[in-house]
This record gives sequence, C-alpha cells and structure tokens, in this order.
Amino acid sequence: MLKNVVQWRTAKLLLNGATRSRARRCLCAPFTTKANENAALRESELEPVSKKYVNPFAQSTPTALSENIITETAEQRDKRLKVLQLEADIAHQEGRRVPGLEFFKDHHWAHILTLPTKSARIKYYAFLWQIEMKKASEKRKKEQRAEDTERRLADLRKEREENTHIIYGLGHTSMFLRIYDTTINHWQNNRLTRAMQFAPKMVLDCSYDSYMNNRECSNAAKQLMLSFAENRANDEPFDLHFCNANLEGKCMQGLQRFIPTMLNPEFPMNVHTKCFTELFPKNQLVYLTPHCREDLVTYNPDDIYIIGAMVDTVNNEPLSLAKAKRLGLRMARLPLDRYLQWGSGSGKSLTLNQMINIMLDLKKTGDWDTALQHVPRRKVIDLGAEQYERRQTLNKRANQLNVRIDHLFKYDDNRNESTSFGTPQKLRQHKEGLEFNLDNWASGKGKTTKRK
Repeated sequence: MLKNVVQWRTAKLLLNGATRSRARRCLCAPFTTKANENAALRESELEPVSKKYVNPFAQSTPTALSENIITETAEQRDKRLKVLQLEADIAHQEGRRVPGLEFFKDHHWAHILTLPTKSARIKYYAFLWQIEMKKASEKRKKEQRAEDTERRLADLRKEREENTHIIYGLGHTSMFLRIYDTTINHWQNNRLTRAMQFAPKMVLDCSYDSYMNNRECSNAAKQLMLSFAENRANDEPFDLHFCNANLEGKCMQGLQRFIPTMLNPEFPMNVHTKCFTELFPKNQLVYLTPHCREDLVTYNPDDIYIIGAMVDTVNNEPLSLAKAKRLGLRMARLPLDRYLQWGSGSGKSLTLNQMINIMLDLKKTGDWDTALQHVPRRKVIDLGAEQYERRQTLNKRANQLNVRIDHLFKYDDNRNESTSFGTPQKLRQHKEGLEFNLDNWASGKGKTTKRK
C-alpha cells in the first residue's frame, strides 16, 4: 500500500513538470520530518526533568491591586448598573425570589456589581429576598401588636370609667416609678461620658480593611458594635477609642449601619481618623497581639492597650506584630496557655467583644481565672468534667465485671497507697435468718430461723 502511494506521488510530480531532484526532496520530506521529531522526542526523554516542589500550605503572595482591578469608566458602570436593575425588576415581576427595587440600597448594588456570574447574583437576590420577607413579617406582627394594645387600653379605660375605687398596680396608683428604655440609654451614655474623663483608655485599631474581604469586614463591624455595647453595659467601662478609622471603608460603613448616631457630636463614641501614636504618649501604648512571646501578667491602669480590629479567618499573617514592631511599641499577649487547656482542632482566636470582656473583668478583679471565663467553653477542655466521665466509665465497667473498685478511689491525696488488691470498706454479706431446708422447700410452711 505504501509503495503504491509513493509511485502515485512520483507520477503526479513528474506530470506537473518537476525535476527528479525536486521530486526526490518532496517525497523524502515527510519521512525526514518524522525522523527529526522522533529524535527530538528521544532527546527530551533522555534529559532529566526538573520537578518544582511547591508547599501546599504556603501563603500565596498577594498580587498588586492594580493587576486585579479592571478599568471601567463611570459611563460603563452606570450602563451595567441599569442592566442589572432591569434584570432584578423583571425577575421580581415574574414572581421569583428577588426583592423589589425599592428594597435595594447603594451598598447592595455596589456588591452586585462585583459578582462575576449570574448564579452568584441569583443567590444574593435570594438572600436579600429572605431579609425583605423577615422585615415584612416583623412589620405585620408589630401592627398586630399595636392593634391588640389599642384594644386592651380601650378595655382598661372602660373599666376605669365603671370602677370608682382606687386601682393599684403597674400603670395605676403605685409607689414605684416606671423606668423607660430611653431613661436607661441616657443613664448608660452618661456613664460613658464619665468614663471619658476618669476611666482608663482602650484603643481599637481599625486600619486592617485592606486585608479583609467583604464577609470579614461585615463580621468585624458587628464585633465592633458588640464591643461598644458590652463596654457600655459594664459598671466600670473603658474609654474606648476607634483609631485609624476610614469612614469610607466597608468596616466603618457597616458599623455606621449598626450605630447610625456614632458620628453625632453628642453621642459618647470616640472615632478618630488619626493614628493612636498621634493621640497618646508612645511609652504608654501596649499592643495586644497573639503572635508575640511576652505574656501579659498583670493589668496596669496607666498603660493604654491596643486591640487590632481584624477578623483573620483567611489571612493568618502576623500583621499586628509587624505593625507594633514598625511603630516601636511594646507588645503582649493573653496568657491563654498558662490558664487554659485548649481542645484539639480549636483555634486560639478570640472575637473583639470577647477581648473587651476579658479586659473589663481583668481590670475589675485582677484575676485571670475570672477574666478568661469569657473564652467559649467549646474551645477548652474541662478537666473536672473529663475526670468525672472517666470515673463513671470505670464504675460502669466494674459493674459489668462484678468487681469492687471503691477502694481505688479511697486515697485521693496519696495515690501510692491505693492498690488493686486493697480491702474494700464494706464486704457483701449473705442475708441473715435464711436457712435452706429440703423438707419444707416450696411448701409455704417453712419459717425462717436465725442462725446461732
């Protein structure tokens, strides 16, 4: 078959007017090319292949922001925003799980513009739709409660008109004053105002927005809100200062949604765009970071402790340690390993509100055992409960084997005196007065006689 193909190609070239030498080169070219490819393949197989070993646990170096940002003009962005609004409106009119256009805010559209695919947008629409349904349900319940309250008050007015006697109780003739929620808020705000004058200071460093993604920024904003609320509800609060605050950043925008009055001049909350080194003496600052090696032994009211407002679920780099070294500040960490035994698989990360609660109790009591009670119990091992469970397991096993092991737990102080061959405190004995007699056995006429 191959011979016939060669002859056919030769005849074709000669008919086209080609010379014998040119025909020979054309016919030998495919075989020469194939031979060269085989030789190159054999050489590549003989060459040693250099393998590049990559650590799968190594942190990838973050690329520059300019490489990831796609340049988009304002006109193109507005055009794409109108298309997305039209998409959401049509989906809402079709009865899908998409809220109405009046529900969307500016930060919602800003997040939608960053979503890469339509499926991601559909999931986010469904999330916002659930929030809208919950708000509508709460509104209906509130209206129903208002109607019930109005009906109840009408019945009470009617009862008062019919009853001419003095009525005692809440809302009637009473020796106690009613305390409203606004009264409690004013009292707590007054306590924070007094803490600004006399209480020790605490700093929350809010300069880590660029190292967190959207979810981490929202979690950090919620933890900052809880930190402010826990400190506000305490009897002896700190003078909290939120430093390095970027008011246009995601974290501060989320915090402002939780506390709308945080920037009002009459609200007792210190928010600074400056660094804490410009506001306080440098020799009094102590940065609390878990990456340093020095433990915080005692609380010093003259020092100003700094907590990094960062949620590092993804980025576990020692950013707070690097910043404290760069600024030349003192560093300390909580003595968690000295007072707690951490469970396997639980990280030693604490939320911002837990850190504030720990520092509040440490300032009040000076006892680390009391202060570290705010650490979640799921992260630590309870030695007392573990010892009790071990003893219960031994008792259950002993009951199965019918062995007395009470003497093993007799010597709690000195375990060397406890042996497996010890004598129990009380031995099992046969019941007295029971004597077996074959004559009256199973007749019901036998009488028990005591042994002599």
